[in-house]
Amino acid sequence: MLHLISNIVSGLIWKKSLRDKVRTCIRFPVVFDYVRYVRRFAKNMKECKIKTVVGYGCKNFIVILNNKHVFKFPLLNDGREIAEREKRIVDAFYGISPVKIPLMKIIPYKNIVIRKYEFAHGKLLSDIDPKIIMQHSEHIAKQIANMMYVVGRADPVEIRDLKPHPSDKPGYLYGWFQGDIWQNFMLDEKTFNITFFIDWEDTKFQSFMTALQVASHNWDKFGYKGIIVDVMAEYSKLYFGKSGK
Repeated sequence: MLHLISNIVSGLIWKKSLRDKVRTCIRFPVVFDYVRYVRRFAKNMKECKIKTVVGYGCKNFIVILNNKHVFKFPLLNDGREIAEREKRIVDAFYGISPVKIPLMKIIPYKNIVIRKYEFAHGKLLSDIDPKIIMQHSEHIAKQIANMMYVVGRADPVEIRDLKPHPSDKPGYLYGWFQGDIWQNFMLDEKTFNITFFIDWEDTKFQSFMTALQVASHNWDKFGYKGIIVDVMAEYSKLYFGKSGK
């Protein structure tokens, strides 16, 4: 019944972000308890400015506090398995990635696990005019390619058991990869430096090709045309130039 009501009500809302939020609040009333949790967390702080976001696929409810702390509450399960996996990956690559990764902490709460992150300052690519982005596309692409190269070539011993086969070795367009590269980074609007790469939960030891095809499609679809060409050119230059292959 809640699903039916949420679909009817949200169907009347044009803006997707608001539509998802209304649908989530109707289907998962527990989100109001999650907001109260964050307010209690902030009780000794000078301010308590809260922003809420619904994660992709309505899998998570995200509460941002004072643009300093990010709390991710699972909606479809207890969140433990994915939180523990992401924590291991973040810890393994925090000192390796050339682009900063938000620090992460796991907090048990009632029957779920909360993922708490350092706030990633900056602006998402999709929130910036494509005309502006295209003026800096080569600079942005170089940073993405460098992260792909450094992270992809790494082989941290502490997460080798997460590979399909622990003995697998990195190679060209193969290795550890944060697959949502088209969107999951924050930009400094003055320098167009990437300040953070976020959401490492789906990082895998894998071929890069499927994710790169998705990135290329989305970049072209939303007006950031040609970034994939610059990314691939820079990555290949790094790989073949530095690996000696």
